[in-house]
Order: sequence, then structure tokens, then C-alpha cells
Amino acid sequence: MGGSVSISALIVGTALLGIFALASLSLNNSAITASEVLEENPGEPEMRLINASEANGTIHLNITNSGDEPISFDKTWFSIDGSSPIRASDYHTQTTVLFAGETQHIQLTGTGFTSPTRLFVASMGGQSGVSFS
Repeated sequence: MGGSVSISALIVGTALLGIFALASLSLNNSAITASEVLEENPGEPEMRLINASEANGTIHLNITNSGDEPISFDKTWFSIDGSSPIRASDYHTQTTVLFAGETQHIQLTGTGFTSPTRLFVASMGGQSGVSFS
């Protein structure tokens, strides 16, 4: 009877060792995948509103991408005088991307704002604000 107990313990121990080895391998692969994802994640974009003005219900603004990564207008949101954010691509359809180092003049028409005082822009963590001139 003593021999069957030690053989059983050997079998159980070997099985547990195999399970822990597979778990360690899986954890290692997950850590590698997570580090690859973090490396691909770009930082916050660096953008700056240069100026903004309003004439006859149309908002004119100049925005510069002072960072290294392009900024998508689909992921860019404007807030006028603290209102609910509006997606830039809903009003600006001339281009879809603000490239690194580029400055663009944008016209937002049909927003319903007259005589606004402040404009705020946010995109993927980057943000900037300006008072209307």
C-alpha cells in the first residue's frame, strides 16, 4: 500500500508541475503581447489653436499640429462656450487629417452660435483653447 501512495503522489506532482509550466508560458506570452500594444500606443497629440473668429454664424479658426503624429478630425472635438462637444469631421470635410507640423484654416458653419467668446478643442488626450478675437 505504501508503494501505491508514493506512485500516486508522483503522478499528481508531475501533473501539477505541467500545469504550472503551461500557466507560466501563457503569462509570459500575455506580457509580451501587452508590451507590444503599449509600444504601438502613440502619446497625446500636440495641437494648438492659434486664433478663432466668428462672422455671420461661421466660425473661423486656425489650428496647428505641433507634434509628431497626425491628428484625425474624426477623433477631434470642439466645444464652443462650454457647450456639448461637436465632432470636427461633422463640420470640416475638406481634409480628414491634420499632419505633423501642419496648420489649417477651418470653417465651422451651421453650428448655431453667434458671438461666441471661447473655443476649446480636444483630440485623443491633446487639448487647446482660445478666446475669440
